[in-house]
Amino acid sequence: MKTIVNKGLIFCIVLICMLSCREENLHPIPDPDQLVAGRLSGTWANPSNIVTPEGVPPEVFGAMRLVFTTDENGYPNKFLAQECPIIFTGVDGTWSISGTENDASVTLTNVSPVDEFKAQITNTSLIITFHMGWENTETGETGRGDFSVTLARK
Repeated sequence: MKTIVNKGLIFCIVLICMLSCREENLHPIPDPDQLVAGRLSGTWANPSNIVTPEGVPPEVFGAMRLVFTTDENGYPNKFLAQECPIIFTGVDGTWSISGTENDASVTLTNVSPVDEFKAQITNTSLIITFHMGWENTETGETGRGDFSVTLARK
């Protein structure tokens, strides 16, 4: 009987040790939105490979500099656009995202005239594409068209 109690006691101690020593996940696996946000988070600048509709000068992009921040949980938070007032104006912009780490859709709030664009993301470059209306203030010509620019990670 004493042997059975000792074996039971040893079994309980081993079981308690196994349960208390179980590995905790210190780095939880991010969800898809966190992965995409992490990939886009940071500062992007130096516009190149600019594509505009016919009659629209590439200078509409100015010296574009975009900043995407994430919150403490890795989700999209603040959006700031600098030196590109024809494309992005607004204060206290925020952003949300859908898609994959390499090919995403970004939606902006409190920013205009562009409030949504497609983003192709690599480790070193960001290509944004969008469709918007335009007006040439010198000629009065108006239209709608597709725009694209490549930015480098800073």
